[in-house]
Amino acid sequence: MEQLIGNLVRLGLKEYEARVYAGLVGIGEGNARQIHEVSRVPRPRVYDILQSLVDRGFVEVRQGTPLSYRPVEPPVVIAHLIEALQRAATESSEALEVLSLSAHQKFSPIWYVQGDWSIRRNLASAIRDARESLYLLVLDPELPVEYADVLHDCPPAITLKVLVARDTAVNVKLPRSEVYLVGEFCPLFREEIFSKIFASEIRKEGSVFRLDGIVLSDDQELMIIYRMNNERMAVVVTLPFITAVQSLFFGQMCRSAEPINPVTHQVV
Repeated sequence: MEQLIGNLVRLGLKEYEARVYAGLVGIGEGNARQIHEVSRVPRPRVYDILQSLVDRGFVEVRQGTPLSYRPVEPPVVIAHLIEALQRAATESSEALEVLSLSAHQKFSPIWYVQGDWSIRRNLASAIRDARESLYLLVLDPELPVEYADVLHDCPPAITLKVLVARDTAVNVKLPRSEVYLVGEFCPLFREEIFSKIFASEIRKEGSVFRLDGIVLSDDQELMIIYRMNNERMAVVVTLPFITAVQSLFFGQMCRSAEPINPVTHQVV
């Protein structure tokens, strides 16, 4: 019952309205006392809640002593609630679009993103907007599995280049993709950058950071997906200096990497 009440509230009824309507559907017809008993809505509130439902067309009243009430058929009520929600969503979207167009747009080259929905939305945008190249560096093998539906939307003209560490397997088949095994490649710094920075935990000021993956769309947008204390987050970077350098960086990684079979993970 509580799940039903919660769903009705999400559709637009208030809690007491949902309880009264559901209770009335359960008994078919009843007076205020009976509805109070079945819905557990306080007796003094039952009358105004019933009147509210009558005004909205969800309950019908039969004159008499006492008054008797019966519910309008649930499919009719649900359809009305859904229509109202869709109308409110459309009107809100149009109003927000007007506000967005009238607002002064500021260039913000770095965004911090939290929550799976926001990460998924930004990842989908980066993939959808790719025109020339798309790279995915995988450090967490679960990353391409969790976001497989988004990665499958890679533009038809683009080949997704997936780079993996030696101990990382891509356990999902991605369309139009090439998989590369990354090795150490940067003698300029004389350090094993990949294993020390990319593939290892970094501890700073009591927090533990670990990189899950990096997405580079053309040389326009860089998305760094990481965990801080095991909570997944992301940083979206569009600053040209950084994205241009990262584009060179990824190109060098591919040139020094070994192509592998995405199924067997054996070097081709």
